[in-house]
Amino acid sequence: MNKREKILAAAAGLIVVGFVTYMAINRVFLMPAARQFNQARELVIQIEEARAEKDREPSYKTRLAELAAKTYGTDELKVSEKVRTRITAVLAASGLGAERLTLKPITGARAPGIYKEVGWMVQVRGGLEKIINFLYLMTKEPHLHRLDNLMISPIQAHSDVDLQVKYATLVLYPPKGQTLATAKVTAEIDPAVLEGPDRKHYQVIATRDLFRPYIQARRPKPTAPSPTRPPEVPRGRYRLVGLPTWGGKTDVLIHDSSSGNVARYKPGDDLAGGTIVMVDYRPLPMPGKPDILSSSRIVLRIGSEYHAVELGRYLSEKHTLKAEHLPPGLPELKATPPAKTPSPKGATQ
Repeated sequence: MNKREKILAAAAGLIVVGFVTYMAINRVFLMPAARQFNQARELVIQIEEARAEKDREPSYKTRLAELAAKTYGTDELKVSEKVRTRITAVLAASGLGAERLTLKPITGARAPGIYKEVGWMVQVRGGLEKIINFLYLMTKEPHLHRLDNLMISPIQAHSDVDLQVKYATLVLYPPKGQTLATAKVTAEIDPAVLEGPDRKHYQVIATRDLFRPYIQARRPKPTAPSPTRPPEVPRGRYRLVGLPTWGGKTDVLIHDSSSGNVARYKPGDDLAGGTIVMVDYRPLPMPGKPDILSSSRIVLRIGSEYHAVELGRYLSEKHTLKAEHLPPGLPELKATPPAKTPSPKGATQ
């Protein structure tokens, strides 16, 4: 072995000794230290989470007291009977009698020592308006409850319907050494609740026979006949019948009722005594019929004002756009006399 080989052998030996030494130190000192560091970091995180949870304890207690104040009590058997009494009272206030009523006690989810779900399965038969009364009164219930599995079914050859629903509430168990203030349950229902304005919004459901569409809907009789018939508004000759878009460009289609022809316009053309500024596709209330939405319209500039013609309306039915209905981005118009440019193809009305 020459000198060069001896040097290489010595260097290799030093590398092996260094690697073995590192592995020994890593196993004896570094790895245990790393494990302890990770464990300490996890413990710190858990401690911080526990502290945060502890800080939220007052808010949890407040929320628990608020919920407990809406419950029927803390005794399971007494709560079940109170719920039955309350359901019967609400049904009676709705106009639903007990002769077609079936109540079945049920239980649901529970967490030992914390809460238990109790309730009743309700099955009752009656008119659709009375069923709506019951559901509406349930939305006004001050007690903690939930309605599940709601099902309304028609009855063959009868105007009544069957209602099946699960009424559930919670029994909260107070912590040891503490008490929870619960709600006072009464059997009295204020009948004035059914006369409120919110209830009238649901009356349209009761006036329709939902399960037999071939039966004509009951319509309320008018209180007084109209003494005079309002005059009909002249519709004119030209009608906006289409606003198609092709390749990013919108066409305005005008139908001539006298000839049956359909003329095609585009933004920038003159029409109905003004200039087509744009086509507006925003849903807006129909002029004169605010309960109906118009899906689209053309916007015309006539003098110092913006006018609109709704899709399906005649050009003679154009109306001035209110400030709150103007499309965004339209420039403000100055008070100038309207241009006396005739509409092409004679489409002025």
